[in-house]
Amino acid sequence: MKVILQQISAHATRESGLTLVYGIHDFPVGKILIAMTDEKLCWLGITNKVKDLREDWKKAKIIENMTVTAPIALEIAKLWSAGTLDKLSMPVILYGTEFQLKVWEELLKIKPGTTMTYKQIAEKISKPKASRAVGSTISKNAVSIIVPCHRVVHASSGKSNYRWGVLVKEALLNAERKT
Repeated sequence: MKVILQQISAHATRESGLTLVYGIHDFPVGKILIAMTDEKLCWLGITNKVKDLREDWKKAKIIENMTVTAPIALEIAKLWSAGTLDKLSMPVILYGTEFQLKVWEELLKIKPGTTMTYKQIAEKISKPKASRAVGSTISKNAVSIIVPCHRVVHASSGKSNYRWGVLVKEALLNAERKT
């Protein structure tokens, strides 16, 4: 998998002038909504609600075309089930600040079925006091599953919130542990 990191300033907009093609597809733990731009995957949510995509890409032109997104959705489901998402053929583009990109890069290193804490991520990126900022950044991850934000938990409880629901997070981790 090729991950393209696109740095933007904290106040810049990432979506002006972009057209996203999206589709909703079956996935082992429910439905996924994926969006692409210029032959790159830029959004993946464990949802069937287009409003979630529109909230993250307010200024982008958004067009549904499941025929275009079906092959990559099928590949994602197959690779995820095998624990080999790193073999994804389509490039993934992440837009974020320098800090956000460092956090997301660190998430890519977490092995399937394992977890790390927000504090551990902060320490790995040499910002040991930035656990809350790490959490905030993780909540802004636009490419769930591929950038595995579901593998990050609170140090105290081993649990945490998840944009797509705690039950989905647990299902993802349990399925990964069985792979």
